Amino acid sequence: MAKTLSFTDTSARTVKIGDTTTSFTLICGNDNVATDLTNATSITVKLGNDSGYLKSATVDPTSLTDPTTGQVTVKFNADLMTSLPAGSYAIEVWVVDSTGTSIYPSDGSTGFTITNNIQSANGSTITTITFDDFVKAMNKAASTIAKGDKGDTGSVDNAGLTTAPAFVALETQVNNSAVGTNLITNSNFSSGLNHWLVNGGTNSDCKAAVTTDSNGDTCIHITGTGNYCGLFCAPVSFNQNQVTTGSILVKGTGALNLIGLANRPSSNFGTISTDSYSKVGSTMQAASSTNSFAVYFNPVNGVVDVYIKFAKLELGSHVTDWCPNPTEVLTQADYAKIKAAIVALGGSLS
Repeated sequence: MAKTLSFTDTSARTVKIGDTTTSFTLICGNDNVATDLTNATSITVKLGNDSGYLKSATVDPTSLTDPTTGQVTVKFNADLMTSLPAGSYAIEVWVVDSTGTSIYPSDGSTGFTITNNIQSANGSTITTITFDDFVKAMNKAASTIAKGDKGDTGSVDNAGLTTAPAFVALETQVNNSAVGTNLITNSNFSSGLNHWLVNGGTNSDCKAAVTTDSNGDTCIHITGTGNYCGLFCAPVSFNQNQVTTGSILVKGTGALNLIGLANRPSSNFGTISTDSYSKVGSTMQAASSTNSFAVYFNPVNGVVDVYIKFAKLELGSHVTDWCPNPTEVLTQADYAKIKAAIVALGGSLS
């Protein structure tokens, strides 16, 4: 018989970040027939997402209102909600009794959603936009330009706009911006682990989970027991044979192995604290070929258990504050200039 897990008809299936009063009521069953939980000695509700297991909560079997109905209620209190960002999640119920451990459901998982509250989004004036959003806006703008409108060159299209000298000059200026440019993409993990891969370490047990810290920043929780536990991304493009510095904010248990270009002699700096974030990193000279950017840790007392955020690779030996890669953002002022040019061609850009 297949073990099943479903929500009751009256149960919530969505909870907002910060809401510590919402609870889910689930029914453990066999082929959707309620399981009698009278003899359960322990009940654990486990949560995960696409990256794997995240956290769990215990339910006291003696607190069940009617064990014969198979119903288990999990409350999303402050402890359970901490570090869970908005998104889609999976839930399982593990029940232990005299016969062993039963995991509901036995096939796949049951899903629920955590959504942002109104305070989760910053209401201040936007100063940057992503290039992806800009390209979408350009596509839309190009489609609004009709033959015969003012500024019509007879061949205005998106390709023409993006290869126009003014746009190319702007793109070059952004890409060649001042010292302190971040040379890696998705360095704040806003897209999860896109562009990043997990390095298993010498014991092949390193794991990385995307989460949110108490400051509301997206961070990566790295755990393992071997050397070289962490992440890497490749390729990293930059001017070769120059001195570079890699840095990241980190807290937890672990020793710095390398934050920077893999397989290069390095000079490390910074100390990892278990209580608060500190900046650590490495300075090294780039090779003559493209390198991988690595964030590696060694265990302390046999354990690596760290949280990292705001990675950066920059030219030179001086560490500057974190900033996104220039190809990921366009200033609002530059966007306004492009918008004006689009309007002058008879299009529109909102």
